[in-house]
Amino acid sequence: MEKQKTSVTPAAVYAPTPVPVEKFVDGLRTLSEGIITKQAIYEYLVTWEIRREDLERFKLWLPDRHTRNKIFRNDMMELMLICWPAGSVTPLHTHNGQLGWMTMIEGKLLVENHRKLDCNRPENQQVVGMDCLAGATRIEMKHLGSELCVPGGPLNTVDKRQTIHRIKNLAEWNEPAVSIHVYSRPIDSCVVFDLDAQRCFRRDLKYDNE
Repeated sequence: MEKQKTSVTPAAVYAPTPVPVEKFVDGLRTLSEGIITKQAIYEYLVTWEIRREDLERFKLWLPDRHTRNKIFRNDMMELMLICWPAGSVTPLHTHNGQLGWMTMIEGKLLVENHRKLDCNRPENQQVVGMDCLAGATRIEMKHLGSELCVPGGPLNTVDKRQTIHRIKNLAEWNEPAVSIHVYSRPIDSCVVFDLDAQRCFRRDLKYDNE
């Protein structure tokens, strides 16, 4: 079994300026009207952040899983707050070929990055408007390593080349976590991988605060 690699991020890499949620959203909306690049949104997120008191109304907690809570969405951009109770884990999943950015607000999260090497349904890949139709019954995946994401640490990103990961709030940490996620374009479904059963399938996504 491959030994898991975990890189611990520095405690403080950037210090964005807190602004009201309306101002933060206005900035994203303006960016969404131009050419959206991975670097442009990264620079925005390390420069500005939503005031903590403005985030409270978007928080929704469930005891057994994370919740996806919409703050803003248009045709090009999606902004969510995700609440992670201790022990919550996402399945291994794609991001539909879109760009994504995650910044920590409270607690910490472990992000396990993977790359798909092969499957027995290559004809279902590279679909217009999405990454894959799924449906494989044999999957070869490589674990690339893990990142520990903390407030003030480097942003975690996904792009069109690296889009497969699993996120964990480990039970032994015994603390909740809160993160902000930006996607372009919005992601309404993703491919989920069950490596034990050697299958993958497409899962629809929804917000918990609607």
